[in-house]
Amino acid sequence: MDDEIDNIGKWKKYNNRLSKTDLKLCEPYLVENSIYNLLEDWKQNKKDIYSIADFHQKFEHIHPFQDGNGRIGRFIILRQCLENNIDLIAIDDEYNKEYREALYEAQTTGDLEQLVYILEKCQKRLDEKLESYISTIKQVTKEVE
Repeated sequence: MDDEIDNIGKWKKYNNRLSKTDLKLCEPYLVENSIYNLLEDWKQNKKDIYSIADFHQKFEHIHPFQDGNGRIGRFIILRQCLENNIDLIAIDDEYNKEYREALYEAQTTGDLEQLVYILEKCQKRLDEKLESYISTIKQVTKEVE
């Protein structure tokens, strides 16, 4: 549908909203300037999990595209982690509900504590998953040798 109306890879042209919330997202005519300001703020901030959480909640509130904002936002989190040598954050189904609630709280109150807490839980969960994969890889490698 979006490709038919020429939306892919472009700032949103129409107001969008998140289902099951009353959150008012950025108006389309404000997106470009809002993203510019967000990126300028990011350049000035210390790079830690709090600044990632703050950037993320602001990006998701701007909601700059007609579709795919959540996927892009989570990709940006991964990139920010990689670029700043921060343990990776991957939001999966285990914490998705808590993440959405914490994101909403951050966007409506400015309080990042719950969002940071959830992101840290996601880091720990990913570390545990990766550790189990490493053990499996080592076991398979031994069996192949």
